[in-house]
Amino acid sequence: MGANTGDVDDHGSGLNLSCVAVCNASDISEPSIAKGDLKGDLQTIDSNYFKSAEWTPDGTSVITTSADNHIRTFILPPDLLEDREYPLDLKPYSTLPSMEPVYATAIYPFFNLQDPSTTLILSSVRDHPIRLSSALAPQRLGTYSLINPSTEAFIAPHSIIYPAHLGGTQFITGSDSLICIFDVSRTGNEGPITRLPTIPSKRKQIVGGGVGMKGIISTLAMNPAQDGILAAGTFTRNIALYGSRGSGELIGTFSIAKSQADRNIGGTGITQLLWSPCGRYLYVVERKSTGMLVYDIRVTGQLLGWLEGREAISNQRMKVEVIAVDDDGSHELWAGGTDGIVRMWKNPHTTVGGHEPNFSSKIHDDPITSSVFHPGGSVLATCSGQKRFPDYDDDGVQQPIQTRNDDSLKIWAL
Repeated sequence: MGANTGDVDDHGSGLNLSCVAVCNASDISEPSIAKGDLKGDLQTIDSNYFKSAEWTPDGTSVITTSADNHIRTFILPPDLLEDREYPLDLKPYSTLPSMEPVYATAIYPFFNLQDPSTTLILSSVRDHPIRLSSALAPQRLGTYSLINPSTEAFIAPHSIIYPAHLGGTQFITGSDSLICIFDVSRTGNEGPITRLPTIPSKRKQIVGGGVGMKGIISTLAMNPAQDGILAAGTFTRNIALYGSRGSGELIGTFSIAKSQADRNIGGTGITQLLWSPCGRYLYVVERKSTGMLVYDIRVTGQLLGWLEGREAISNQRMKVEVIAVDDDGSHELWAGGTDGIVRMWKNPHTTVGGHEPNFSSKIHDDPITSSVFHPGGSVLATCSGQKRFPDYDDDGVQQPIQTRNDDSLKIWAL
């Protein structure tokens, strides 16, 4: 299991992480092989690893996506936190296979393991309609078509959210310069009930006096407050805010490029947006960045500060989590890095300028692709792994891999 499966402490913060369960991706997939790309000039090691993890809303299960394009459901036992000599060996309860890459997933907001009719998951798969499936069996329950009117090809959204604000009857997707709202009951070829282009014309970068934004909608986030503001971010480093839970008017757009934080933490494209529990602040996560941005949404587009110390110089999506600590608005932001270290920033909205992490621990030997908390807190799920390329000597002969991959899902008790 490796050296990171026991108690981990950062020597002084008072926090302690204890690994209570683990699953190695190599135990649930075929052996690794070397393969080339379509051109035949680049080879990768075809090893499976966990790309993302997410808790179900009832806290009973963790749902993961992997490099083998499969979605897996792990149901955690009731005695998960009981003392034992070694961490539990997790096995997936159900596997939903796919032949194409999975771009995004979203879990039904009222997921309840005791009611199988609610154990639903949406997934966006390349060149296919959006799928509604059971998380407990490889069973497809419905499809939703999003079609390019020019080419009649399926559009696979890069982001999906299934917010409780919409009562579980609708979900929202983000694709190239387009946000759509779907009615769950309208399956098949009927398409979305609302199509919201984020820019009047895709031929121009800025149209209509700078209103709108162009680019792939890489992330969506619904404000937890009652105003229901929908935030959308793009790989082109733009953010748009929409009222009425995404169906209302455009509140405003702004770019995070060339901000004061750029020279400190960098960034080449938004991969995740997170609201603070109070709904006043927006945290912006980017690829190829050493931190995260903090915006005050009460003044649209005002950079409040940035979080420093995160190692994420990678194009991998690395999921971050915000967790409420007290009812007074105190909260923490947890993020993993390419160095296998998980870090925590406490009340990051209270600092102007740079903010160093308050806690850090080495828990993986590969990049941490997700750091997500149980809905009740106190239990952290992390997963790790990365695409690997073989080494060659001066004569072009492939060399054996010397290091052991850490392609694992781990559950930690605080």
